[in-house]
Amino acid sequence: MNKILQTKLLNLILLSVAVFIFVSCQPNSSANDITNRITLGEKSLAFDEKSFNPRREKAVRAIADGQSDTAIRILTDYLESKPNDPEARIFLNNLTVKKPYYTIAVSMPISSNLNGSLEVLRGVAHAQFDWNDSRSVSGGMLKIAIVNDDDDDPNNGTQIAKEVATELAKRKKILGVVGHYSSDTSLATIDIYKENKLVSISPISTSVDLIEGTPYFFRTVPSDRIAAKALAKYAQGQLNSLKAVVFYSSDSNYSRSLRKEFIYELGNLNIILPEDPDCDLAKWSGNIEDWGEKATNVLQKAKRRGANLLMLIPSSGHLDKALEIVRANERELPIVAGDDVYSPKTLSEGQDNALGMVVAVASDIDVNEGSAFPQRSTKLWGTSSVNWRTITAYDATLALGEAIKGQTKPTREGVRQKLSSPGFFVGGAIREVKFLETGDSDGDIQLVKVQKKGSGYDFAPIPHQEN
Repeated sequence: MNKILQTKLLNLILLSVAVFIFVSCQPNSSANDITNRITLGEKSLAFDEKSFNPRREKAVRAIADGQSDTAIRILTDYLESKPNDPEARIFLNNLTVKKPYYTIAVSMPISSNLNGSLEVLRGVAHAQFDWNDSRSVSGGMLKIAIVNDDDDDPNNGTQIAKEVATELAKRKKILGVVGHYSSDTSLATIDIYKENKLVSISPISTSVDLIEGTPYFFRTVPSDRIAAKALAKYAQGQLNSLKAVVFYSSDSNYSRSLRKEFIYELGNLNIILPEDPDCDLAKWSGNIEDWGEKATNVLQKAKRRGANLLMLIPSSGHLDKALEIVRANERELPIVAGDDVYSPKTLSEGQDNALGMVVAVASDIDVNEGSAFPQRSTKLWGTSSVNWRTITAYDATLALGEAIKGQTKPTREGVRQKLSSPGFFVGGAIREVKFLETGDSDGDIQLVKVQKKGSGYDFAPIPHQEN
């Protein structure tokens, strides 16, 4: 056997072993075995085959076997070379907590939206790192349970999320939840948390419907009402006699909510094709070629009727369809958009066609108001690619830590009362974290615009005086 064949055979054997280990490390995906969707470090949830690393999995196995010192040594070494791994960071943070410590959970759609989940987990991991580093033993450290809730996966709806929420509610040591991701999932779990007096703080869910009916839901992201006002005000400042065509996803509560609020801000008479099914991305069928033709046809129809603005509100599952509209538009009409459009895919696939698009988000790391967070984040993760979801997740985690702190024997109800108190605040990533009586974030929206950056593209913040 020549050396080339030997090398190929060896590589094939190593790959087979890696795949076997990867598969054997995966939790049972059965919706009935919900406990396999929750981890403190004894199993890994937030990685895929592309990110498989033998050292990482060796550390996870060591945690499962109770070999904490071994796991700490391996994870410390692993994170030196792979710093941008929030799940591994949380596992290491959990291993180094000292008593007394308190447990909270972060529930994200890991298996259905890994990239979005990792953005949130970076914020949670950074907040846990900062909190534990600044606490004395008597101050109480934080241990984080990572949860895979599948969010609004089209195959499961929100059923798994409900079962996850029920399981978290049973675990009395869990004093709060950072989550969930989509508004649909937060709405599906909100009554479960209310019945069990367990607070959830969402860094992502923006639906206006969430502020009604429970004192146990909070969020560190402004609601769709605030985003709609900011986008409408910006568009009205740029255009005379505004006429907008709104593309949305009827299968998403977030998308329906933002659409309703945006139409309210502009007035029904200023909306083109308000009832046209072609404006509902959830009803687009076929493949990308069909979507491109559909986008061209509906844009032509809207422009014939006087449209001079595009509003894009896709849920993350329909972003590809929205990007077909961006391509078909070819920068002819200005575009404003909801926060699910804030994605690396928008930049990489929209490119020049996306230039000038304005997106409403909760925060932007380049608007840091003198905060050292951007520098600390870059140092921790080895990258500057931290976005608004990371920031709001950081704030949600610190808010729970602050609500737990100061209680002699922390309770779930005590956490709610502390968060609801008029004077509550905690220093966040960029600015103070405070809540309104409704549980809404007492914060403003940030508009960002797609611009050229070097040889690529980026979302650049628009100064508030220009909003």
